[in-house]
Amino acid sequence: MNANLAFTISLLAITFTSCTTNRYIYSASPANNPYFTKKGDSKLTGYYSSDAGSDATEKYARGLDLQGGYAFGNHWAIIAGYFNRKERDVQNESSRDDFFINYKRDLSDIGGGYFTQFNGNKNLSFNFYGGFASGKFSFEEDNYTRYHESVIHKWFLQPSINFIEGEYFRGSIATKVSFVHYGNVKTSYTSTELNYYGLDKIADNTIIFFEPSFNIQFGISQIPWVKADLVFSGSSDYQRPNSRLDVRSSNVSIGLSFDFSKINKKSKGDIK
Repeated sequence: MNANLAFTISLLAITFTSCTTNRYIYSASPANNPYFTKKGDSKLTGYYSSDAGSDATEKYARGLDLQGGYAFGNHWAIIAGYFNRKERDVQNESSRDDFFINYKRDLSDIGGGYFTQFNGNKNLSFNFYGGFASGKFSFEEDNYTRYHESVIHKWFLQPSINFIEGEYFRGSIATKVSFVHYGNVKTSYTSTELNYYGLDKIADNTIIFFEPSFNIQFGISQIPWVKADLVFSGSSDYQRPNSRLDVRSSNVSIGLSFDFSKINKKSKGDIK
């Protein structure tokens, strides 16, 4: 009995006897939403990010996010970022031995947008950013020699509202909409397997994800150019009948955010 026939038989057995671990095609990420109020403001933020349901060894979804931005006008800014995830799940099926499914995700993005204040105190602002990201998503089964890789092109639109209460507390709500295209697919899954999991439905297809984020920043007076940064972000599910695909729908990110424009101001003040 060859491997493909054996896998087909096991799929039929799985359907009637056990639950199959879904394949994850997307992971939530924190919105790159700077608190700009004027020309010259800047942002450089580094996060450690993790799925809220992760544990230390068998199942996890964690990685790094790097984000930057610069206001080149009193209402206009550019942004850029890097997204990296390493994830692992355990496949539990009565007809097969347990095995790990390992994921890798890498995306780099660039964009720009508009920001404006609602009042003279500049403590409430509206922001609208958009941009483009490119990279790869891949996963593999570590004992069944199956892998799947997609080149990812993503376009996003991101409106948000920022609340700035003094120099040391900030909060924001962002509602990013992402258009994700899965192209140049490389895989060792057979056509039967691709159909069983629903992976054949995403190849050369664009899927829309809704990604809300809630951000809080805290600072102290001694170092006004540094803020502690906490982001809760999520993603809408992938809805398709008979699909065994899923989405990492929740993400928590914690890091530090730097505004180097405030370092220059402090230095000038010290010279005086």
